[in-house]
This record gives sequence, structure tokens and C-alpha cells, in this order.
Amino acid sequence: MLRPLLLCFCLLASAQAATPPADLIVHDARIHTVDARRPLARAMAVRAGRIVFVGSEREALSLRGPRTRLLDLDGASVIPGMIDAHAHLLGLGQSLQTVDLRGTTSYEAVIERVRERARSTPAGRWIVGRGWDQNDWADTRFPDHAALSAALPTHPVLLERVDGHAVLVNAAALSAAGIRRDTPDPDGGRIEHDAQGEPSGVLVDNAIDRVAKVMPAASEAELRDAVLRAIAELQRYGLTGIHDAGVSREVIAVYEALAREQRFGLRN
Repeated sequence: MLRPLLLCFCLLASAQAATPPADLIVHDARIHTVDARRPLARAMAVRAGRIVFVGSEREALSLRGPRTRLLDLDGASVIPGMIDAHAHLLGLGQSLQTVDLRGTTSYEAVIERVRERARSTPAGRWIVGRGWDQNDWADTRFPDHAALSAALPTHPVLLERVDGHAVLVNAAALSAAGIRRDTPDPDGGRIEHDAQGEPSGVLVDNAIDRVAKVMPAASEAELRDAVLRAIAELQRYGLTGIHDAGVSREVIAVYEALAREQRFGLRN
């Protein structure tokens, strides 16, 4: 009886020795497997970017090698990667490229955030921000562009209000769009004016199109940057794949190029 048992042990030891060690072992975890027969596990092992084992800690740790990284989750949960069934990847990335104006409590705070972005932006390039709300300021009236224009004379600036129904632009943007004191309001929009009858810099609803039409289209480098920013943001929240709800052929070409470069960090 000893000989068969010894043979079995030798075969098991040989199989374990032939199995390459894991690069990463996650243990002391609550792993949701989405397998009704075994819904929870305590550990998993990863090799070359793929999960190669899910099960008990003892079995997972048997795949440990001299360079294996151990990650003790102290009972935290692990779930499979999520897939968003309706996403706008480029839109997310472009929002991450803009100046975040949420939470500003004064017009001066808005200007300072934009001025900070201008320090790293070449003169003449547009700066876009979003999220200001004058109702959070001491003076709840719509702002006038004068202070913004004085602070940023060499950059056209467009700052979208938190609800998306109004923007504040500076003098450079007004000039680029050809908006003057006698420019008529478009259907469904309004150009705000100051006490002297000059455009105040606030454009409401369809009046925003006057400026949007003269803004340059994003370059390929800017599209790539936006997509990479969006992917990184999705990965932060555990998303591993998306269904893009609508995208141009130009942007699809960016996706394909990043995939060929193995930089498109979503399942495709």
C-alpha cells in the first residue's frame, strides 16, 4: 500500500512544482464569485493579469513564490469587474479635462481656479470649466466678465454654469464669437448685458451656441488624453468594460489605436 501512496504524493508534488507561482495572492477577503454553487471564497491568485484560482486561503497560498505579492484585505469584499451598459467614455474624459468649479463660494474663487489652469495652458488656447453657481456666492447676481477678462486676457474662457443652461465667457471669447452690444438674441437664448448695454459675458441656453461654434475641435492628442483619463476614472470604481452609447468614427479610431498599444484598459 505504501508504493501507490508514495507515487500519488510524488505526482502531486511534481504537479505543484510545475505550476508557476502567482504574481498576486489576495487573501482574508470576502470574494463574491457569482457562482450559485459556491458564492463566496476567501482568497484568489492572479498570474500574468488573469485570475488563476479562487477558493480557500490554504490552496491560494500554495501558489506563493519568492516574488508573489500578498494582499491582505482584512475581510473586505471583492466583486467581479462591473460593466456599464450605457456610457459616454469621451464625454467623461472631456469633463475631467475641464476646470472643476463645483463648490466655489465666490466669483474670486472661480477666477483663481481658472487662473491656476492658465499657468499650464499656452496662450491662445481655450480654457473650459464647469460647475459655478452664483447662488452659492454672497452676491447671487449673474457675474460680469470684467474681472475674469482682466485675470485672463490671453486665453478665451468658457465656464459652464452648474445646470448647463448658462455660461460665462471672457472678452477674448466674446471677440472670437463676434458678440457685441448690438448682437441680437437667438431664438431660445439670451445674451445678458451690463448697465452700459455691453455684453456681460453671460449667455443663456441657445446663445451659448454662438461661442461653441468657434471653439476649435479637439485634436487627436486631446482626444487620446480624454479617453485615457476616462479609463483611469472607470478603473477607480471597478468598471472593467462599457457599452459606449454613441461615438464618432474619429473617436473609434482613437479607441482602436490605444487598444493596439495595449493602453485601452477596458475589455474590448
